[in-house]
Amino acid sequence: MEDLVRVRGIGSTVAARLQKAGVSSIEQIANSKPAELAFVKGIGVTSANKIIKNAQHLLTLERGLTIVLDKIKESFVKNCPKCGGPMEERYIILGPDRRIAANQCKLCKFYLPR
Repeated sequence: MEDLVRVRGIGSTVAARLQKAGVSSIEQIANSKPAELAFVKGIGVTSANKIIKNAQHLLTLERGLTIVLDKIKESFVKNCPKCGGPMEERYIILGPDRRIAANQCKLCKFYLPR
């Protein structure tokens, strides 16, 4: 239900009704037809159109954000966020039987956990 309320135009009551009708994700809303959503009590055809457009817009924004975050993550793996130097894969020994994988800058020795 918390996922559905992220869509503009869907409150907790409408989200509960949508879930009762078998709609459990934003993707389902974005891919549905206005007549299908209008079947749910409290949603008219006009509201259904707006809700579908808002769900599609939200998914588009989230996909774009995911792409940007993946590129930032890729950049941190290759270049040090502190000095811009090249990073290399290392293991940090925390004890006789504990190690963590990290990337270490070749210039400033900054560690970034993987």
